[in-house]
Amino acid sequence: MGKPVVAIIGAGPYGLSLAAHLAQHDIPHRIFGHPMAFWSQIARAGRERYLKSFCFGTNISAPSPGSSFADYNGPRGLEIFEPCSIENFAAYGRWFQANNVGWVEPVEVREVARAATHFAVTLADGERLTASHVVVATGLASFAHLPPALSSLPSGLAIHSSAVAEFAAFKGLDVAVVGAGQSALEAAALLHEAGAYPQLLIRKPSVRWMTRSARPRGWWRRLRSPISGLGSGPKAWALTRFPGAMHRVPESLRMRFVKSHLPPEGAWWLRPRVENRIPIHTGTAIVAGREIGNRVALRLAVDGERKHRQIVVDRVVAGTGYAIDVDRIGFLHPALRSAVDRRERSPRLDAGFQSSVPGLRFIGPASAMSFGPLFRFVVGADYTARTVASDLASRPAAGQ
Repeated sequence: MGKPVVAIIGAGPYGLSLAAHLAQHDIPHRIFGHPMAFWSQIARAGRERYLKSFCFGTNISAPSPGSSFADYNGPRGLEIFEPCSIENFAAYGRWFQANNVGWVEPVEVREVARAATHFAVTLADGERLTASHVVVATGLASFAHLPPALSSLPSGLAIHSSAVAEFAAFKGLDVAVVGAGQSALEAAALLHEAGAYPQLLIRKPSVRWMTRSARPRGWWRRLRSPISGLGSGPKAWALTRFPGAMHRVPESLRMRFVKSHLPPEGAWWLRPRVENRIPIHTGTAIVAGREIGNRVALRLAVDGERKHRQIVVDRVVAGTGYAIDVDRIGFLHPALRSAVDRRERSPRLDAGFQSSVPGLRFIGPASAMSFGPLFRFVVGADYTARTVASDLASRPAAGQ
């Protein structure tokens, strides 16, 4: 199976960033996955989809300058502040990969298992290799969350917003969209624009909308609400300026902060595509869902009333976010998954993003419970790649 290498699983922003930095350190590695697959799928499903983050802070990390999102967009006359299209971001990622990580292998990993002091990695094409370290960089792809009331419905009737292949396929259908964040609000807008008849079901009493950042900005506004790659305000500024600090915060406080920071809200540019165009039912919770023929009956609790009401729709789209869960990473052997120490369902990681299993690391959104909300976003990729590459350079063999 050859000499052990570092195996990076996932070729999205975090995986590509790490591979670029490992190459600078001359650390033998292989990276597996289809470049920017998750983002490309999101872009293909419907046009007019944009990043919620600032473009200048949504960079895949390279050791040398010249590979930022702004570097890609500037010569093409494209936006470098906001909003930037997801289609364009996916294209930027493929450009980055072609110019910085040309050795990506577009093959899926079938299984990772422990073998003595190393890992046995089996690829979908049947190849087996030995890895000294394994870095899971698969992003959000396997963590889409469906509420319990919808999870028993057939996938053809209830689907997570990230799994929609084409919003145009819903044309003429009545669709219940569940959620109050960007994914749900954007899905509702795209459904409406595709000729469907969506309605939003939101547990909260109202929809939260972001305000557009003023440009230009006076010195007082810049001081009171500085802009960073994570957004505006002192918290966002501190998180981006001191990306490793949250790892040293007591665990209970850090986890509470991760859960409460950046509550569900919609981007300013999405608001006119939703308000006064799509029915919004606030204070509404789904109690149960059941199949009726080829439709869905939803039992709803409205504003805490004891008496429930029912609606019947053709389809349900859940923009209900993601739930990190080590047990949902199917390519990890069950014995390996069970050996990973967790906080709730997320892996507990040391300062080098290493789990309780020596040599097994998790980067990207899976690291957020250990490192803070910054790492749910692409902006955390630079700190992650530099930290992991430096740590691997200092202890290249698993278990050392």
